[in-house]
Amino acid sequence: MVNAFWLDRDPDLTARWLVDRHVLSSVFECSMVLTTAAQQNGYAEDDPDARDDLYFTHPNHPLTRWAAAHRGNWDALREYTEFAHDEWKRRWDHPPEKVHGSWETVESLDSEAVAALDWPGEPSDPPQVTGGWHADDYVDAYRLYYANEKRHLFEWSGGRSAPPWIDEYARPEAPAGE
Repeated sequence: MVNAFWLDRDPDLTARWLVDRHVLSSVFECSMVLTTAAQQNGYAEDDPDARDDLYFTHPNHPLTRWAAAHRGNWDALREYTEFAHDEWKRRWDHPPEKVHGSWETVESLDSEAVAALDWPGEPSDPPQVTGGWHADDYVDAYRLYYANEKRHLFEWSGGRSAPPWIDEYARPEAPAGE
């Protein structure tokens, strides 16, 4: 599944709090979403060679639809992905010049061409792709989801540790309907 785990409004804190597995998956999956969303808005429409170098996947996924709806949404996901990429380098002690191939694809996008696209919608909060865990605030929803559904993945390397809010969001039972 494609997802971005919005554990805080500050993307740097979010990246620090991602479990190891989600640091890497965030770089890979969100890079795919970013290039797909740009293409959905016409990026490289007239240049098949450029499109061949871009990912196109999950066009109807809530995260992709959200990123494609407004330039501000796209920029927020790009920032999230950039911080996840920086965290990937930090956790696995990659040298500063090392660039993950998925992030390199995002960086290859022409920023002026992306800015000039016809973004169709209004800025909005990220979708809550959180199973049955929902809240009025998307950060709360993701914290609930993480603290309860992702416990089996809890592992932080590179001097990182569990977020301080984990116990506050842990629940003894799954949400109703699950």
